[in-house]
Amino acid sequence: MLHRGHIITFALMLVVGLLGACGGGGGGASSSAGTNVTSVGRIDGFGSVYVNGVEYDTTHASLRVDDEAAYDDSSLAVGMKVRVEGHVNADGVTGRADSIYYDDDLEGPIDSGSVVETGTIKTFTVLGTGVSVDADTTVFHDGATFAGLVEGVEIEVSGFFDGSLLIASRVELQNDSNRDYEIKGTLTQFDGLTVTVELRNGAQAGPYAVSSSARIDLPADPIGLFVEIKLVDVGGTLEAVRIDSDDDHLIHEHDHHVSLRGIISGNETDGFSINGVPFEVSPTTRYEPSTLAGNLAAGMMVKVKGDMSNGVLIASKIEARHGEAEVKARVSLVEYSDGKNGSVTLDLGNSQTITVFTDNATSFEDSSSSHRGSESSFLLSDLTDSDFVEVELSERDAGYYAQSIERKRQAQATEVKALVEAVSTDSITVLGVTFAIDGNTSINGTPGVGDKVEIRDENSDGTAERIEVESSS
Repeated sequence: MLHRGHIITFALMLVVGLLGACGGGGGGASSSAGTNVTSVGRIDGFGSVYVNGVEYDTTHASLRVDDEAAYDDSSLAVGMKVRVEGHVNADGVTGRADSIYYDDDLEGPIDSGSVVETGTIKTFTVLGTGVSVDADTTVFHDGATFAGLVEGVEIEVSGFFDGSLLIASRVELQNDSNRDYEIKGTLTQFDGLTVTVELRNGAQAGPYAVSSSARIDLPADPIGLFVEIKLVDVGGTLEAVRIDSDDDHLIHEHDHHVSLRGIISGNETDGFSINGVPFEVSPTTRYEPSTLAGNLAAGMMVKVKGDMSNGVLIASKIEARHGEAEVKARVSLVEYSDGKNGSVTLDLGNSQTITVFTDNATSFEDSSSSHRGSESSFLLSDLTDSDFVEVELSERDAGYYAQSIERKRQAQATEVKALVEAVSTDSITVLGVTFAIDGNTSINGTPGVGDKVEIRDENSDGTAERIEVESSS
């Protein structure tokens, strides 16, 4: 039975605290102590705005969205990558936003013949820029769906660049009547009549004709500058109608107390960067989990905290920000101290459950028919025992921690993707939960301890109908 509004016990709060996720106060109330910060990351929820594990009060914040002033945070949405300047209270999980800036990374049609689908991942190009979309982690909005991403579809993308691809955190459809597109890159040629840029994946875009009425905001010698170009389709030919200098990674040389979420590129020999910002570690850098130390690699989603120095982010702490396992199941119990801090217990059949903890860094996305407004987010108090959710989680010393929770439109089969802990001819164990294997179980591959598998329980009765070993390639 679900206990709604149940206040979690001191012991549970202690566990959440051990996870590095102290329960944040509602509304980001001011504190006499704290730190002025710059935070770049995706929006993970509302009720204030949650970015990089902090709940920011936006009551007095100035907002700029897609180059226009915004009245309030209703113009923002889950999955958007934003820059927040403000103050974090002494508790480390609440604060005040002084300004929030959002600008999408890419707008345009999916290029012909570029779509490649591999499992839950689709890659394609938009006006030459490579994009990767994950059916499980990308937020889809305004009519966009994973299945609907086909050539010719016009989309708007926000995300994190990994060195070759824009990893989409949010995708939405452009209005059919809107033939305005936007690309970003380094200016390689401009003479007032045509313009060419090098995209962040190294591809050349252009030359595009520059409209005689184009709005151009560039210095006298703009070559090598990172710019945003607005294009319009004129009779099948793209024409530049606006060219502005742009911020390629939203972090500035003078920024201190930086919190930056993104994807690592580079290597240990030549140096790592995150979202194009070089970063360095030191003997005093802290890691969460501790196994990250010495094991950083390109492609990892992380959050780096530190200070800028001579164009380099000196890391004081690095946290993994991607889940190690996924669970789709029905909610059986919710306990919480506020909107996002607490735990969700999932029913995995045969009287077995798994409990995952949540905090301000957990992304809450609502794909159900009862979502709260345009931001498609929710709070723990909104969950009921009729809800079916998909949870991306990782294991910490104190338990399982939810990186993201998505409330689904309707109940589905129970599914678990995780590492095998034990296996026999009649059972398989993952995440401490044992699923029975019988004569009707379809097994693709030979699962062994340490292999990552996908288990599907059609009837949610604790017996696996399908087990598939995931390829290590």
